[in-house]
Amino acid sequence: MSLPSHGANPHYFVQAMGLQLPEHAIDFSENVNPLGVPRVVRDRWNQYIEAITTYPDPHASQLREKLANDLNVSIDQLIVGNGAAELILLIANYFRKKRVLIVEPTFSEYRDACLTYDCEIIRYQLLQESSWDIQVESLLEAINGVDILFLCHPNNPTGTTIERSTLIQVFSRAREKNVTVIIDEAFYDFCTENVSVIPYIEEFHNLVVLRSLTKMYAIPSLRLGYVVARKEFVSELKKFQQPWSVNGMAQQVGLDCISDEEHAIDTKTFIREERKRMFKLLSDIGYEVSPSVVNFYLLKPKGTNEDLTPLITFLIRNGVIPRHTYNFLGLEGKYIRLAIKTRQDNDLLLSVLERWSQRP
Repeated sequence: MSLPSHGANPHYFVQAMGLQLPEHAIDFSENVNPLGVPRVVRDRWNQYIEAITTYPDPHASQLREKLANDLNVSIDQLIVGNGAAELILLIANYFRKKRVLIVEPTFSEYRDACLTYDCEIIRYQLLQESSWDIQVESLLEAINGVDILFLCHPNNPTGTTIERSTLIQVFSRAREKNVTVIIDEAFYDFCTENVSVIPYIEEFHNLVVLRSLTKMYAIPSLRLGYVVARKEFVSELKKFQQPWSVNGMAQQVGLDCISDEEHAIDTKTFIREERKRMFKLLSDIGYEVSPSVVNFYLLKPKGTNEDLTPLITFLIRNGVIPRHTYNFLGLEGKYIRLAIKTRQDNDLLLSVLERWSQRP
């Protein structure tokens, strides 16, 4: 059975499972904002037509300038890409044939991109028994002898974060060992607490921060992400990027999205409250979840450590599409990942999961 490597596009997943996609199925494998796109995008939609009739700005200058001002960095410390996936490939290309340490389970694209460019992969495994947190001494030891460290923060698929003091220790050791640290903050803006490490880029020139604009603003089809790093590193990455990588509509929509601060605030509040409600109710009906602080979480029935294909099949047949975990190293299908959706959708999920837990 060959399953898709990512969430979303549920018809491919359901087909690979040998099932039929139910009418009106809800895709819980997709980690985008359940509140949808900002109102400003809906209001200005007709104005974006001009952006597709001319060649886009190859430097995404307006978007980069706005991001630079918001983040208090210089514009030459920013590169905008055709989604975070393109930027991960650029980074892997830059570090081709190097030794890469990946903290797992995590987003599979790091491993796939690095293998494309003949890198040697070393694993650092997170465990549920440690609340999916790193054990700092062992990670500091693992840094020795590698060239690059990938660390997703908040982590996908667990939704967990790392203590700032621990991150500083990791950055310091990596700097001593001349290791570049890639921090993927694709889901940072769903956190009510500030977990970003961008303010540390000046202190740690070995630090590279990767972000996505598609999750918070529910624009995954437009493909939009960016990297913040020292200007010398950004300049090198640009050499690998194809011309007009980011289309004009994505640039304009992205600019409007990041100007809508109210949408992000409302989203954070909703996600926090709905996550708190869901976690309690899921526990009550017999499930354990990862201690996520964002808009998704890992789930499995309490007291089990079994392959969850039967549960996945049951969910699909009842109109709920979960994210499988067979390609998250260290999980191997013993968990599923689920997104925080609207309250109505979440209630449907609870109902289906309760029926599963009450089987004879």
